[in-house]
Amino acid sequence: MSEIIMSQPTMSDLINKVSSISELEIGQKVSGKIIFLAKNEAILDIENVGLGIVRGKELYNEEYLSHLKIGEVVEAVVLDLDNERGMIELSFRAIGKDKIWAEIKEIYEQQKTVEGKIKDANRGGFLVRVHGVDGFLPASLLSPAHAIKQVGSTEETSLINQMRKYIGQTFFLKIININPDNETVILSEKAVSDEIAQSKINEYKVGQIVDGIIVGVADFGIFIRFDEHLEGLIHISELAWKKVEDPSKEYKVGSKVKAKIIEIESNGRFNLSIKQTLPNPWIDFAKTAKPGGRFVGKVAKIVNYGAIIVNDQDIQGLCHITQMSKEPLPSPAAIHDIMKVGQEMEFTILEVSEDEKLYLTLLDIQEAQKLQQNTESKVLDFRKPSLEAKENT
Repeated sequence: MSEIIMSQPTMSDLINKVSSISELEIGQKVSGKIIFLAKNEAILDIENVGLGIVRGKELYNEEYLSHLKIGEVVEAVVLDLDNERGMIELSFRAIGKDKIWAEIKEIYEQQKTVEGKIKDANRGGFLVRVHGVDGFLPASLLSPAHAIKQVGSTEETSLINQMRKYIGQTFFLKIININPDNETVILSEKAVSDEIAQSKINEYKVGQIVDGIIVGVADFGIFIRFDEHLEGLIHISELAWKKVEDPSKEYKVGSKVKAKIIEIESNGRFNLSIKQTLPNPWIDFAKTAKPGGRFVGKVAKIVNYGAIIVNDQDIQGLCHITQMSKEPLPSPAAIHDIMKVGQEMEFTILEVSEDEKLYLTLLDIQEAQKLQQNTESKVLDFRKPSLEAKENT
């Protein structure tokens, strides 16, 4: 501890000191200049009174203490008029708390961004030390860059392990709710990333190709992050030129993809496409495909209204149930007697439509065309089956 050098007081000084001390009351707020500062105590020179000391838990916390400097005039609350060291016992606790919460309130009202250090993680989120107090950051309010993704049957313990990897890291956050009485602070990292994302939206245009990383997989498509703070949806219909049944079987979180921005909604949501960055196999196929031509492919799926056939170029066609046999099949179950999923078969092209739909047949082309004219199967679309087909599914 540094030595404190004081001039010899006069009798008048001592009389004034005694008089001044007698005027103090426990709980009173006083001001003093810091003349000594250490990790475990601070000594204040209270003008016309004497020396006061703040120590131990009355220093409030390390964050408050770290902002104090020797020579600075600060406020403290009187705890005892004369301790065992002949000093006035003081406390920063009430002063420090009021000051820090006033600053937190200002940060909250002005929506400033603050730094917070992750102290611990639990099922719902993170304990974060921010501006001298402990706050809570819900896992749902992480930025896209840090969001915890549950994949498949990932167990809860694995999710918590993912969360714990952030302990010790510093995040940029916004305070979204405070309650000084309960000393609670709710934080959001997503609010910061959303703010940055809004500022970056104008940097991107429809038609632009971006490199992204898959951050989520759903039954209706995948989510990619193509900027530290920007995410977009690639709908299942925009994943590939072929029909994708289950995105989770072909796309994994963490994989890199290239996608084209096809829409930027007014709310800043991006819709993208992988399909439109790839050559359309239909263009070359349609140049040579004619009714009566040969089509070899594997049975990809059997449904009540027929079968989906896919060739090596990912060209897909529908062989309707009415085009599988000269005699009408007694039920959809009878399709399995004719073909099996995964089986490679040869078909005849019945029709190549302008809207990229291919209809196939196992019958002679002339017989198939005649049958087609006499049934309602002509308008059937294997992506959007007719109402009748849906009812039979």
